[in-house]
Amino acid sequence: SSDLDDEIKKLSDVLSAVNADKSQLQSECGALRTVINQLTKENDLLKDEQQALQLAYLKLDEDVKKLKSENRDLVDRWMAQKALDADKVNSKNEAEAHKRQAKVQDELEDAANEETPVSGAAAAFAKLKDMPGSILRRITRKRESQSNPENDDVVEHIPRFAAILPSKASCKFDAHDGEVVSCRFSPTGRYLATGGADRKLKLWEMGAGKAFEKGVFSGSNAGLTSAEFDRQEKVIVGSSNDHSARVWGVTDLRCRHTLTGHSGKVMTAKFLPDGAKIVTGSHDRTLKVWDLRNKSCFRTIFAGSSCNDLVVSGGSGPSIISGHFDKRIRFWDIRSESSANEISLQGKVTSLDLSPDRTLLLSSSRDDTLKLIDLRMNQVTGTFSADGLKIGTDYSRACFSPDGEYVAAGSQDGTLYVW
Repeated sequence: SSDLDDEIKKLSDVLSAVNADKSQLQSECGALRTVINQLTKENDLLKDEQQALQLAYLKLDEDVKKLKSENRDLVDRWMAQKALDADKVNSKNEAEAHKRQAKVQDELEDAANEETPVSGAAAAFAKLKDMPGSILRRITRKRESQSNPENDDVVEHIPRFAAILPSKASCKFDAHDGEVVSCRFSPTGRYLATGGADRKLKLWEMGAGKAFEKGVFSGSNAGLTSAEFDRQEKVIVGSSNDHSARVWGVTDLRCRHTLTGHSGKVMTAKFLPDGAKIVTGSHDRTLKVWDLRNKSCFRTIFAGSSCNDLVVSGGSGPSIISGHFDKRIRFWDIRSESSANEISLQGKVTSLDLSPDRTLLLSSSRDDTLKLIDLRMNQVTGTFSADGLKIGTDYSRACFSPDGEYVAAGSQDGTLYVW
């Protein structure tokens, strides 16, 4: 009986403890229900706010699309107006040019028909030296044939101008899907090569004021950065952002060689005078010289700075001239391991070009100037600049005209400057 009472007492104590725990848990459950109700209300509020924000976003998105459409319309109208203005200016310039040409033609014909003393003839000839070569040749031949019929070639030695400043674009065409990064005429001017960000190098045949697509050089895995024909126009080399350069045949459009080994994008590639070797310049701070006969790189030049462009000067011992990110132009003897000379400029060098007689070097740099360097003295002899000229990228190019009388460079705003 006493044992049973003890057991009953123990069970009563356990029951009391369970009831106490039950009361505590019921209290906690009530608190949690309160928290849940509060969170539910907050969640409903956030849902309402999210819906309101979604509606506001949709409205703003509609407004943005509308503004973009209006902007495109305005740009199209503005471009159309600019084209009309350009056509008007071109028409006016052409009319004035025709008037001036007719006036000059009449004056020259009058001068050719009048009797002129010997001393006066010399003065007239001096004035005529500034006229276009074809007119000067025709008029002078006429005068000489009048005085000396047996000599029709007396002025054959008078040079005709090889370059004239255009008043308008003679040919315009869509070349690539996206940005056109580089273009290069072949040595005879028959072909034009264009490289684009669409990873294509295209070949165009020029004629009758039009460009006819001759083919596409494929194989590049990134945008093209430069193109260069060999002297015989048999092959073309293109450098690429995929860290390589490729050589294609001009007639069959077939990839002959793929030059890999750079660890950065290749900005430029040029043929050496023998046509069997190529030098490439890269952002990996090296220049590499390749022999196409054994398809290998036989020399790597550690330039110390990213190369944006290079040229090759001919001769019995050809030299390489490279322009760099560190504002220096470096001269390399292909047979030596070190730079023979260097010239420091005030901005990152973006391009190099040789004059037709290969005695002058033209450079462009990010300080918005072009420098003329005499290679016989390795000194800067001139600077070209203009208000509004902005060299916009590290690969902006400048070049000589075919006769070496002019230099040209493009600006960031699309303007072409000629000196």
